[in-house]
Amino acid sequence: MRLIKRLLMMLVAAVLVLPVFAADAPKAVKEGNRYINAKDRAEVVFVPAGEFTMGSIEAVYDNEQPEHKVYLDGYWIYQTEVTVAQYRAFCQATNRSMPDEPSWGWKDDHPVGDVTWHDATAYAKWAGAALPTEAQWEKAARGTDGRMYPWGNMWDIAKCVNNVGTSRSSAAPVGSIPADASPYGALDMAGNVWEWCADWYGLAYYSSSPAKNPTGPADGSDRIFRGGSWLNEVAYYFRCAGRGRLDPSDRRYYGGFRCVVLSPGP
Repeated sequence: MRLIKRLLMMLVAAVLVLPVFAADAPKAVKEGNRYINAKDRAEVVFVPAGEFTMGSIEAVYDNEQPEHKVYLDGYWIYQTEVTVAQYRAFCQATNRSMPDEPSWGWKDDHPVGDVTWHDATAYAKWAGAALPTEAQWEKAARGTDGRMYPWGNMWDIAKCVNNVGTSRSSAAPVGSIPADASPYGALDMAGNVWEWCADWYGLAYYSSSPAKNPTGPADGSDRIFRGGSWLNEVAYYFRCAGRGRLDPSDRRYYGGFRCVVLSPGP
């Protein structure tokens, strides 16, 4: 009898917990014809489930090989990098300090920079989101046709915030170049600021990575850094397959992040 009573109490407790968990789960909320992450009001775009080509045959670096097929479940990704205004709201809500101000000053519509991987992860958790895996980031940038840049296969200096042959001295407002949109509508996947991903970096990881929902090596010394920034002067930094890395405790004034939300699709 005591065993039955105990089982019944456990069942009731489980039923009581389930609605709370469902209510707290991150969701992409529809507002008019757009979707947002309700916590920080970041606009998100949906990347449907399916296979895409990851890596590069004509790799600039060996760490981009071998080119391989990867299947990902569907997810939402922030349309742009997290902004200064959004990061400030997070700092105020969590009693954290803002990063050091860049030489051009804090501008609310610019991507936040000078954040560590740990800072970015803390923001994502606060926002009910996560940092994208390296595979999620690359699929959101290039789609399923294996393109070299988010907009296609030809380099175009006008289609991302970069420093190739110019003298740019700062980042730009997020989403300021609509022509750089990826096949899913994500902006600034090339240029503006480098972006942290969730994964540890592994030089030869592609040779043994799983074909479905890879999450990177089990450990490492550096985390993945993707996309290039306004500071870079060579076009290959902006390729969708390009892989950067950085110690997770380091910070760069040209480095920021965006998040993903794993709620159901539209």
